Amino acid sequence: MLTNKEFLVYKGAHLYKPTLNSSFYIAKDYLGFQINKYDKTMSIVKNLANDYPIIKLIHLKKLCTDKNHFQMLAVDQRPPIFNLITDSTGQSYTYSQVVECKRLITQHLSKLATAILMDPHYSLSNILRFNQSKGLVITLEEHSFIEAQKGRYSRNIDNWSVEKIKKAGGDAVKVLAWYRPDADEESIEHQQEYVKKIGEECEKYSIPFLLELLVYPFKDDENHTTEYQEQKQKKTQHVIDSVKEFAKDEYKVDIFKLESPVDSSMLEGDITNETEKAFSDLAEATNDKPWVVLSSGMDKDSFYKCLELAYINGASGYLAGRTIWLDAFKNYPNIEKVEEGLKNASVSYVKKLNELTARNAQSLDTFFNNGFKIDNPEKFTKDFGGFE
Repeated sequence: MLTNKEFLVYKGAHLYKPTLNSSFYIAKDYLGFQINKYDKTMSIVKNLANDYPIIKLIHLKKLCTDKNHFQMLAVDQRPPIFNLITDSTGQSYTYSQVVECKRLITQHLSKLATAILMDPHYSLSNILRFNQSKGLVITLEEHSFIEAQKGRYSRNIDNWSVEKIKKAGGDAVKVLAWYRPDADEESIEHQQEYVKKIGEECEKYSIPFLLELLVYPFKDDENHTTEYQEQKQKKTQHVIDSVKEFAKDEYKVDIFKLESPVDSSMLEGDITNETEKAFSDLAEATNDKPWVVLSSGMDKDSFYKCLELAYINGASGYLAGRTIWLDAFKNYPNIEKVEEGLKNASVSYVKKLNELTARNAQSLDTFFNNGFKIDNPEKFTKDFGGFE
């Protein structure tokens, strides 16, 4: 039972009584928006965030340019950075080495990004202070996964949750779900339930849900790998059917982070009608939800072509990492040369991507304008002002 105080803290949220004699408390999120109404027993009387999706939109707006495009930098990678350190030094990576790599990327490239994607273990706790972008996306899924003969099982990072990401100041929750529509039934059910639960939590805490989908090889496939890389000889229909599934309203996805629907080899040379159709089908599968493109570490020219095709079909930007900065780390552990590569080739490439994005990407102007429209301004002011 709560005491009759005007201000208090509950589960990390600041609660207050709108008036001294009020019979309820209002909880504010870190943006200052009131997300829940509680009675004195701490039972939720009303979830204001569900009534006003404007709170999610404000978070999404922080991830965009002034023209409402996404130009986001990924530094949440774990195995890819572990591997580059081990391959370059011939020794196991250390915690400090991983942090150093992420710091270098953030210091030199975040100023060109609208938002940065960080992991809790290495990035958020060590290099957030070096971030020069305005938006923050935080990864929730553990990089290691359980692999069955014909399926993969995603899980959260230990001791992390949607609620914790919200309290940490995140503007969006990012989750990678490995998915194949032809996987075994148990795996499919697990991945669907996993994503659905995250979507429900994101709605509860009024924070955008950014879902990344990747198809993958089964254990007995010729090109089997557990590395975070594009599946060789992937089937376009697997990519499209995966997006169709999670574009259903029940998953509550706010924005997709999607791979190319075709193998990167098909982005070399002249683009075929088959490739153009694949991108068109991918866009249709999103069910009009905003989407950005991931790079999967493909080469720079291929990713640029991938973005061109995606933008023609309605993508609103990119969220990329390795394609942007991995080449600079070919000189690791020579930090001076790594920094030279980041400041020159990587910066130049990001500027090129940003110019393409500003010119051709689908703006979210209409999406935001419709969402920010308040049908009943008087009721909105009353609810969010906290007056009885």
